[in-house]
Amino acid sequence: MKFIADLHIHSHYSIATSRNLVPEHLEHWAGIKGINVVGTGDCTHPGWLKELKEKLEPAGNGFYKLKKKFRLQNVVRPPESNEIYFVLTCEISSIYKKAGKVRKVHNICVLDYFDTAEKFQNRLAKIGNIISDGRPILGLDSKNLLETLLETSENSYLIPAHIWTPWFSVLGSKSGFNTIEECYEDLTKYIFAVETGLSSDPRMNRQCSFLDRFNLVSNSDAHSPEKLGREANLFNTEFSYKGMFNALKTGKGFNGTIEFFPQEGKYHYDGHRQCKVCWNPAETIRNKGICPVCKNEVTKGVMYRVAELSDRNDPDTAPNRKEFRSIIPLNELLAETLNVRNCSSKKVKKEYFEIIEKLGAEFDVLLFADIEKIKNTCGDILAESIKRLRSGKIIIQEGYDGEFGRIKVFEKNELVNSGAALFPFETPDERKKEFAINDFKKEKKSVSLCNKPDHTAAIAKLTDEQEQAILHFEGQCMVLAGPGSGKTRVLTERVAYMVNEKNISQTNILCLTFSNKAAKEMRDRLEDKIPYCKVFISTFHGLGLSILEKYFEKVGRTRNFNLIDEVESREIIAELIKNKKAVTTALRAIRNFKQGLIWQYSSREHEQIFNEYNAKIQYENAFDLDDLIYLPAMLFGNAPEILDEYREKYKWILIDEYQDINARQYELITLLAGKINANIFVIGDPNQSIYGFRGSDIKFIELFKKEYPATGVIRLKNSFRCLII
Repeated sequence: MKFIADLHIHSHYSIATSRNLVPEHLEHWAGIKGINVVGTGDCTHPGWLKELKEKLEPAGNGFYKLKKKFRLQNVVRPPESNEIYFVLTCEISSIYKKAGKVRKVHNICVLDYFDTAEKFQNRLAKIGNIISDGRPILGLDSKNLLETLLETSENSYLIPAHIWTPWFSVLGSKSGFNTIEECYEDLTKYIFAVETGLSSDPRMNRQCSFLDRFNLVSNSDAHSPEKLGREANLFNTEFSYKGMFNALKTGKGFNGTIEFFPQEGKYHYDGHRQCKVCWNPAETIRNKGICPVCKNEVTKGVMYRVAELSDRNDPDTAPNRKEFRSIIPLNELLAETLNVRNCSSKKVKKEYFEIIEKLGAEFDVLLFADIEKIKNTCGDILAESIKRLRSGKIIIQEGYDGEFGRIKVFEKNELVNSGAALFPFETPDERKKEFAINDFKKEKKSVSLCNKPDHTAAIAKLTDEQEQAILHFEGQCMVLAGPGSGKTRVLTERVAYMVNEKNISQTNILCLTFSNKAAKEMRDRLEDKIPYCKVFISTFHGLGLSILEKYFEKVGRTRNFNLIDEVESREIIAELIKNKKAVTTALRAIRNFKQGLIWQYSSREHEQIFNEYNAKIQYENAFDLDDLIYLPAMLFGNAPEILDEYREKYKWILIDEYQDINARQYELITLLAGKINANIFVIGDPNQSIYGFRGSDIKFIELFKKEYPATGVIRLKNSFRCLII
């Protein structure tokens, strides 16, 4: 059976939504649009789930339907209106830190039964606040959200939402990942569909081959009933929850989508809304991403992000392609033909409902109804506008930075005094503008080539020793330098040289330092030298945290573990020992062992306290600060397959302020670098260690040279600081 489904919507419990987002109005407007199955949205919200249970009943096919007593009366309905069914859905906003970056990802969850929704709701309530917003914001890794959903019901599934939008999506430019696998890791195999979002369409997505294995779905993300069906999905399969589930999972019976023109989406192009700057991605590259009005970085849109990750020039060569049809909402077409600015005006609404009563549901009118029938029933102008829409003869004003675009079918003044000689001329075929990704790639390559002389010029201004350090390529290198000798500059210039001149992949480079402030300074400098810098820049503890976030199970933790501070460590130790005066001594012994200052305990008492303390924080599903180095080092030593994974990932290691390294950090980094063909570059001042309380020791400078006998040692002699006497 053929049917249309819109799975991603919201309820009146979500922020900034219509009060009419209730089952009876959703049922009514789904019929007006021609949708057969509509998502409920927000089913994790206790109030909304209670309302759904009151107003819906099982339909016998895995879907739900509105109880007759709640159905709206005396409203316009299309002729031959079908019964509307509901499926339980929700959208979860996950905000969390992963791989050294704050991630903001929206996910759609589709659930089979009310009982499942209640179980899922109860599990999420233990993690965060699910009451204040219909779309809850949780500090929950997307992978863990998927895991929780699958543990709740094997017949429920997750769809990454509007995957390209800049701020809140799995591939977004502001807080996303570069692949689906980076986000969901080993659970990616349970994801079989991704949502393209209003600002992209399937053809754009096909330019990224890593999306080939996913079905590309589209939904309205409606915040009012009238917005249902802005995008939707086409099925030809068994009309049931199971049938829809299997069609999305296998692709058999999933026929494709109904789409917004992506240019109408509010994040299609780049720019600044307040400054009225709208660019295609090639223009953004030419302007180095900086707004000419306010001099701040522009918001990069969906087209830019697709172009950045694309690896296929011809999307029509992609396998498993599904059909899609792009539409302009009927009320927008009417506003244009009636020369009315507001598509929600009374004049437009009156015309809209008259057409629905005469011709049928909106999708039928826009996509399937005979043009001659439209002409005879509703006039030449509407017939011509729909004819142009179906043939793609449109005029585009792209959306950008939160500003919706506009799609039109008539030229300015074309409808004035048209009379009987309506549309006597042929409409040009070139009206639908498409940005060519090849133009973006050429522009980006051109800019990269232009930047190379600038980098060489920058190196030319350095001292001979600085230049020698920067140009050192493979193998081990140690740079010893005093205050003001440009240590951080040398390191960042070296990374820029590796990326821009030696074509080293940014994702294979690891830069480490010892404070968040130093890491930020390094990151700021590199972003000036490497456009869209993807180098992993972190503190040692940040690196350790990223490892434990991925392999928490290997060290006896579960998802959503906590970090405890020294005060909490003291409290735990105080519970374990009778002599309260010995808490400080016991804490110092534990920290010394984890930092590698001692390698075995001087007393059985301290060893016992160490074991009991670790057992306690493991039971509490927590780590202390020292665990962030100690446990990854243990993990690398005990799990060769994990060590090999990280060695393959980080083939180039650079460490700033190396004089501050301690024994456990040294152990971690030498394990990661290995001894054969290690590409490791360290820079520091042997007279300037500030972390002695954490076990840092300049002996690791000499130990490094013994560990790597082929190390090249470079000394920076000049200081560039001004001395004021």
